[in-house]
Amino acid sequence: MKVSRATHIALKPETVWAEVQTAGLLQHIAWPPVRFFPADDAAFECFQPEGCYQVKLRLFGMIPFGTQWIVSSLHEADGTQWPKRLRDDGYSALISKWDHWITVAPDKDGGTRYSDEVDVSAGVLTPFIGAFAQIFYWHRQRRWRGLAKSLAARRVIAAEMAAYQSAVEAGDDDRAWHHLERVHIVSQPFLGPHLASHRAMLRFAIEKRDWSEVLGQILRTILAPLGTLTGRLPVGNTGRSNVSAFAPMPVPDDLQLEIDQPDQGSR
Repeated sequence: MKVSRATHIALKPETVWAEVQTAGLLQHIAWPPVRFFPADDAAFECFQPEGCYQVKLRLFGMIPFGTQWIVSSLHEADGTQWPKRLRDDGYSALISKWDHWITVAPDKDGGTRYSDEVDVSAGVLTPFIGAFAQIFYWHRQRRWRGLAKSLAARRVIAAEMAAYQSAVEAGDDDRAWHHLERVHIVSQPFLGPHLASHRAMLRFAIEKRDWSEVLGQILRTILAPLGTLTGRLPVGNTGRSNVSAFAPMPVPDDLQLEIDQPDQGSR
């Protein structure tokens, strides 16, 4: 049974192609219905040509659903030529064939034309697995389009979290808080990353036994979804308990520069 879906992604095809090859993208766009965990507990970061990866599947992160082999291959046109394709010729005990092709090419109106094509074979279960694939790839492409809006911010957040971890390892609490504040500033427009920033602050406050900060972070974690729903988010707010949760603050110039330079295609 064959399933095919295509969509427009508001990013340059070079950016989309680079992301497609990462395991992090797979985890992001498949969440929450499916989570992938390396079967041998050895993390993999990207899909290599002729790669073969065994992963455990969990539905909604909790319900075990067996293991799956991801068998990857890259099919790139020479140089700057398009399209470029990633294949996963996967299988499992339940699904004898899961031949998935991702195709990335420039869209004539700007941005990227992105398509998923999968050929599924699972015996008498094929119609049910095929129906699941229809819904799953619709969901994945919806998540992809959403990610395109926040990709630049997520890259800044990742860099700041790495700097935060480095400061923690060096025992520099002030610098650690500085980087967590910068994560909060960048993450505010996006509910998931925004909540994650407060969870990181809460964990750090508990580690430091800073109970006033702990209470402040619990309150701000509760308020964050309300701010998203109402659209009343204080731009530039550092997210700490030592400032008002409702006070706008200046965004540092270097952060503003990175936020204002998303790698997006037009349409």
